[in-house]
Amino acid sequence: MMIKNIFINGNSLKHRMTIVASVLMCLFTAGCDREESYQEPSSIPEQVSTTPAFSVAEGRRVLFSPGNLQYCSIGSHSSVEGTASGLFRFAEHQYDFLGQANALVSDTNSGWIDLFTWGSSGWHVAPCSEKDGDYDIESLCGSEVFADWGVYNAIGFDAHGTWRTLTRDEWDYLVNHRAATSIDGIDSARYAEATVCGVKGLILFPDQFSRPASIAPIANINQNNFAISFNDNIYNAEEWSSLEKAGAVFLPAAGFRGGTWLSTVGEGGSYWASTCNTARQAYALLFIDGLVNASAECTYEKDRGYGRSVRLVRDVQR
Repeated sequence: MMIKNIFINGNSLKHRMTIVASVLMCLFTAGCDREESYQEPSSIPEQVSTTPAFSVAEGRRVLFSPGNLQYCSIGSHSSVEGTASGLFRFAEHQYDFLGQANALVSDTNSGWIDLFTWGSSGWHVAPCSEKDGDYDIESLCGSEVFADWGVYNAIGFDAHGTWRTLTRDEWDYLVNHRAATSIDGIDSARYAEATVCGVKGLILFPDQFSRPASIAPIANINQNNFAISFNDNIYNAEEWSSLEKAGAVFLPAAGFRGGTWLSTVGEGGSYWASTCNTARQAYALLFIDGLVNASAECTYEKDRGYGRSVRLVRDVQR
């Protein structure tokens, strides 16, 4: 199936500030904080792996899924509660996203989508929901862990419980606080904005990372200001393959949706956390050109009903 990427043209200051207003109005506003510590469900197996891992808390490391989560309402799959309708899979490449296909989201749509309302695992809210989320759910952890897409559902050939969603605190630790390898003179290099195979997004470096010799020095690592750009680091397929083999993760700027309308596709990334903020809002990792916020309090009315990207992780042995 051809995966269609939609891009918004223009790099003017006015254009960038429009993006800021439409996506990141929520970045620095305060709300009623319901953050809770991650409670590891017994159903999620820890994996032994030599692949470079990412610390998300003291003593807790994870591996990222090979691509963003996708769903199609045709077919069936295994869930915690038995056979469930539809199919889940991961994108073929880390830089793939479905763009305009998400505008067709509905109970009867037979196509694939990859922008999900919060907690739409199929436990209480359908994965293809175009409406507000279930406000009775206060997190995707603990007693409500089945609202997490990866815990409740089998994804591809992986059994339910293999994957899970990061909490707000884990996203924040991953992006802003963990100790990591020095890269090109930058201590604890954790992330950099980049364009990979023509797709804008955010590269995450694992705790232990060595830049391949074929790759030029990486610009603006750990930078978070409007002086930098997705175009500061541009990689073709061969170059990205080298970085990926070294353990790098890429989050594409897939935008978000409200109902069936789309915004900032190809210009901004918006990735759910498993932690809610208020009875109608939840946290997310958000990024655009020059700005990264790993614990954004999204304060749009009924924000859990917005469709955002989902990138799952699995725990590795300590």
